[in-house]
Amino acid sequence: MRIKPISILLRCALVSTCVAFSILSSCTTAKFLLHGGERAKKQIRPDQPGPYVLIFAFDGAGYDQLMEAINSGKAPAMAGMLGKSEGGGLYEHAYSVPNAVTILPSTTIAAWSAIFTGAPTAWNGVSGNEWFVREEMKFYAPVPVSVEEMDDNRAMIIEDLVGKQLKTPTLFEKAGVKSSVSLNPIYRRADYFTLVDPVSMVALYTEFIARGGGENSPKKKDLYEDLDEKSVPKLLDAIEDHGISKIQVVYFPGIDLYTHLARDPLNMEVDYLERVTDPLVAQVLAYYQKLGILDQTYVMIVADHGHTPVLRDPRHALGSDTNDGPDVALKAAGFRPRKLVLNPGPNEQDYQSAVAYQGAIGYVYLADRSTCPNPGTTCDWKRPPRWRQDVLPVAQAFYDSNKTGNPVPQMKDTLDLIFARVPTPAGQPTMEFQIFDGHRLVPIREYLEAHPRPDLIQLDRRMQWLSAGPYGNRSGDILLLTKSGLELPIQKRYYFSGPYHSWHGSASWQDSHIPLIVARQNYPAAKLKEIVDEAAGPNPSHLSLVPIVLSLLATDLQPPAPAAPPASPEAAPSTTPAAKSQ
Repeated sequence: MRIKPISILLRCALVSTCVAFSILSSCTTAKFLLHGGERAKKQIRPDQPGPYVLIFAFDGAGYDQLMEAINSGKAPAMAGMLGKSEGGGLYEHAYSVPNAVTILPSTTIAAWSAIFTGAPTAWNGVSGNEWFVREEMKFYAPVPVSVEEMDDNRAMIIEDLVGKQLKTPTLFEKAGVKSSVSLNPIYRRADYFTLVDPVSMVALYTEFIARGGGENSPKKKDLYEDLDEKSVPKLLDAIEDHGISKIQVVYFPGIDLYTHLARDPLNMEVDYLERVTDPLVAQVLAYYQKLGILDQTYVMIVADHGHTPVLRDPRHALGSDTNDGPDVALKAAGFRPRKLVLNPGPNEQDYQSAVAYQGAIGYVYLADRSTCPNPGTTCDWKRPPRWRQDVLPVAQAFYDSNKTGNPVPQMKDTLDLIFARVPTPAGQPTMEFQIFDGHRLVPIREYLEAHPRPDLIQLDRRMQWLSAGPYGNRSGDILLLTKSGLELPIQKRYYFSGPYHSWHGSASWQDSHIPLIVARQNYPAAKLKEIVDEAAGPNPSHLSLVPIVLSLLATDLQPPAPAAPPASPEAAPSTTPAAKSQ
């Protein structure tokens, strides 16, 4: 079975079509659509005085690509928001954190979940674009990669699927202030959520489906732009109706959708940021200026991940064919793999393994095979697998495939590292992943001391966030990290997915280095840096946004007064021992 190279936008198209049909069957969906794609609390909180926080959430905008756009002279709104550069991340009225990194995997749903909860993946329960919950024997795919069904994507948009899966409070719950979200899938407990009217998008998406493909084109480019551009008037209309929020999230997914299919991904992303994103930022800032509150507003920019160019072919898209991919290694180790569908049929429940793809990372979930040795019997997935009988044979099959091409020739020299761990009893927090070296498990820190990997950014820390915690088992029993990163020739970069021109998910600098910017008119940049540094600490990351926002909301509305000039020597009191004695 070959996974069709369905683009993420095509999946969005299918979602919108499903939404249109669901009007007939779902009262909730009908109300959602009839209100123009807006979801609001029954009692929206009244307007509250500043300060306000306006968060621009750019999907897929790498640090270098965003800064190139800002410094190009072709993104005047964002450049003006920052002002003149003063070095070290300081600008005239902004601070751009120079070293912020993503969580792992550096993929959309896991990243935004961490950004808007401030909790690591193993604690917030959302481990990727898709994942398997063994206790429920259920596969979740809000952004499907290994499966084609779009049910969960629709549920993410109109039923808050991701919010229902989060196990920790969101920013909007923690802040306890009036808040609203445009398009971003993390909106639980926000006062209102705005979305481009799904019905109005069906005609555009239907034409896209009719044209088919998986490459970028002027027509598809218009669709990406349309998605972002239509969201801003909808947002501004909602503000007009419901008033201003203390926290406003403005999400632009088109950047990521466009870059996945762009033939020259990084340069074309810069162009999109300059030509499409910057004018939209200008519209929102102008509206805040019109309301007379821009000088009371902290403006933030954050992204979920960067992009790494890859080759768009089945040889490098490791998950594109079940006849020569991970499923072959699982079968060679004696496992019955789960069918790559969202919901297997009643007669397809006897699987002993499952996979979930995150671009440069693949999760492998294993059952205790002693509970289901024969075909037709359902495994007890509430029990963890056994180390020697279940996990070790699979880790060895992947290791051997990577080293020798046996049992899976296609996987030879495609994997960078293989992670595994000794399973913990059900109901207990999982242990951190370790590196399997072909013979034993080696703690990540110990492995890196013997084999330094500066190209894998903060690997030990980020893998701990992913795997050690009450929901750490949602990242699998084995984790496969493909070879990736700009340090490697494009011919040596691999990913788990259908074919694309760029992907992400890895621990490389290109995928992991993200923009995290705080700006405010007529506010000293040094004070902004002080607030950010105190909230984020020396190693800023996705987990820093929530504490930063909470700190900004707690500041005084008036900017701090400039420091008084030092007194002249004649007027200064003496601090010599003699003077003190007198």
